[in-house]
Amino acid sequence: MFRWVLVVLLSAAISLPFLSVEAQNQPQKTHGAGMSAVPPTENVFPPMPASGKRVPLEEGYYFVYGFDKKPKLGTVIMKVEIFAKDGKKVTSYEVKGDCGMPSMRGAHDTGDRAFKVSKNGDYLLPIDIVMPGGWEVRLTVLKDGKVVFRGSHPFDV
Repeated sequence: MFRWVLVVLLSAAISLPFLSVEAQNQPQKTHGAGMSAVPPTENVFPPMPASGKRVPLEEGYYFVYGFDKKPKLGTVIMKVEIFAKDGKKVTSYEVKGDCGMPSMRGAHDTGDRAFKVSKNGDYLLPIDIVMPGGWEVRLTVLKDGKVVFRGSHPFDV
């Protein structure tokens, strides 16, 4: 019994320095309005304004996002529309999305998938909802291969 306790304590003592270094290297989550200022090297997805609201991109460009219907079990389509300063739709950006359940990270995540551009200039991504609960979509918008925006939208099913 004493040997077993000694082994457990030594294992914990050896791993503690590594755990503290690992915790220091984790990205810091930010919340609030600074969402377009996320450097491309960081993998941080701040919360976005509610669906249907304008989300600023760069130099006066903005986008509006939403679902084709209220999310429920099955497939829903996320739609993103990107607009120039003058209000005209543009399709010169690349939009990627990743969807999953934050409480079960990795279990149902789709991985980064590219939105397809429709003939109407809408960016579309089908999302398969496989169980009820809290879900999150993480969007990445790129221009000429460079990340100009990252944001997340939580939703319940």
